[in-house]
Amino acid sequence: MGLELYGKIEDLFLDKEAAHILWSKFISVLISLDVKNILDIGCGSGDFCELALNSGLKVKGIDLSHTQIERAKIKCDCEVKDVCDMEDKFEAAVAIFDVINYMNDKELKKFFSCVENVVEKYFIFDINSYFAMNDLAIGTLKAEDENRFGVLYSDFEDDVLTTEITLFEKDGGCYKKSQANIIQYYHSIEKISKFMKMKLINKIPVSLYGSGEIEKWILVFEK
Repeated sequence: MGLELYGKIEDLFLDKEAAHILWSKFISVLISLDVKNILDIGCGSGDFCELALNSGLKVKGIDLSHTQIERAKIKCDCEVKDVCDMEDKFEAAVAIFDVINYMNDKELKKFFSCVENVVEKYFIFDINSYFAMNDLAIGTLKAEDENRFGVLYSDFEDDVLTTEITLFEKDGGCYKKSQANIIQYYHSIEKISKFMKMKLINKIPVSLYGSGEIEKWILVFEK
């Protein structure tokens, strides 16, 4: 419910400039590894898929959100599907913008096992730094357009970031209110490496929002 609701307002809150920087870094990594056939896990509205296609890469997108996939379909080959249900093989897989942080330890172990069954060479993904979750993410954000007004309130405690989503959608002369929570978990590089059978071959520090601190890590694992 939470991720479906967030899918309705992601375009209001997504910093496209910061997102493009991150997407471009992933493209550079994929090109440097000389991989052509990629699975985009948690593809969202398809922006990275579209960029990858325009960069000469073959990409398949999957996501659990029906709302996001409806948007993504006009940009790339994608579907609502769990990576654990995938039968096709890919040279590499990516999971971009917090996909990993939405899973707890138990979910993450199962997820990594499923990814390792799908990829032939590499898995590349980003994780949020402790600074990003403890300092940058907390507080209240508001955004609106002519038909929607959204509020995100986030609090970080015991390595868990809880975000309350409130959306008001215009419905005739009234507004319909929807609310849900999404939860993200802080994961250290050391812990993630222990969960993976694949080998960590590169970690790339990323700063997107001008803090001067490491906000994300891009991690490259090889089979």
